Amino acid sequence: MLNNCDGSDLMHSTKKWAALAAVIALSLSACSSDDPAEDPSGSTTPGNDAPLIAFAQESVENSWRSENTDSIVKTLEGAGYRVIYQQADADQARQIAQVQTMLQQNPALLVVEPAEQEAATPIVGLAEEAGVPLLVADQGLGATPGVGQYKTLITVNWEEMGKAFGELAVQILTDINGSPKGTIVEIVGNLGSAPQIGLDKGFQSVISQYPEIKILDSQDGDNQRGPGMTIMENYLSRFAAGQIDMVWAQNDEMALGALRAIQNAGRDELLGRIIGKDGLVEAMKEVAAGNLAATCSNTPYFGPIILPYVQQILAGETVAATPDKPFTCFNNLTPEADTEAKDVYQEMLDGEMMFAPR
Repeated sequence: MLNNCDGSDLMHSTKKWAALAAVIALSLSACSSDDPAEDPSGSTTPGNDAPLIAFAQESVENSWRSENTDSIVKTLEGAGYRVIYQQADADQARQIAQVQTMLQQNPALLVVEPAEQEAATPIVGLAEEAGVPLLVADQGLGATPGVGQYKTLITVNWEEMGKAFGELAVQILTDINGSPKGTIVEIVGNLGSAPQIGLDKGFQSVISQYPEIKILDSQDGDNQRGPGMTIMENYLSRFAAGQIDMVWAQNDEMALGALRAIQNAGRDELLGRIIGKDGLVEAMKEVAAGNLAATCSNTPYFGPIILPYVQQILAGETVAATPDKPFTCFNNLTPEADTEAKDVYQEMLDGEMMFAPR
């Protein structure tokens, strides 16, 4: 259970205070800074003698990140670890300050999901200086895993996923125009993050082979639905019907925002020409309905994925430096793919899943 930093949930009586003083002191020590950016979001305490794991999350900006955070915290707690946890509202400087605060509590392991790739790199030096092993998940930073205290990076191969998106774009544009040519508008996120950098690199490596495919504009939607909708509204006001052939949004929240803008504007020519990422149930619904063309899954349920690595690192064992997390792309571009997308969407409904199971 996550404890509030002010300890109010624990102070039910003077008698209980005496018994729980040590636990409250631990929680309050991370909240002692006058700078709210350094306050932890909470801690879990299965037992005072259990190994302590510090978890620095980049944000809880959308449903993917919330599910991701919940999966990691609950899995680690369920495995018997104490967890201190902070989220940085996508502010990399704030996350670095939070890591410094948590390292003062001498955790056995530091788990980080960075906000930005290069700007997050000082976290490696902080872990090294503190002598605390570092596990990075989902988004990389500007250092080489497997060296020193930086034990492993567990993430999707974003460049390979970007290539998959590029191939989908080529197929969509060929279906529209009879050959691989046409125009794309992009909604990226978050600019400077490892996923954004890798996705762009992979995507460009494919479409650059086709000189008649042009990107009209690219803007940062912060991986959120509202900004995605606003950016698409801007594109629609700038580019008349027939000037945009398709939309590439780097996550499903932004893709769904773009879809709403397109529907509100009555620009039906763009329905079925939007691709997104994450396998969010709402996006799978729109793929099945033909309003989105594709989404590639990126499961947020990292807890069970990272747990074996956590256990091996804490046991002093060597782990793989860069294990890839698999992904699957679902689309409606062929009858077979369309059937698969519909089947997976129904599976998600039946199982009450927020994200695609594979």
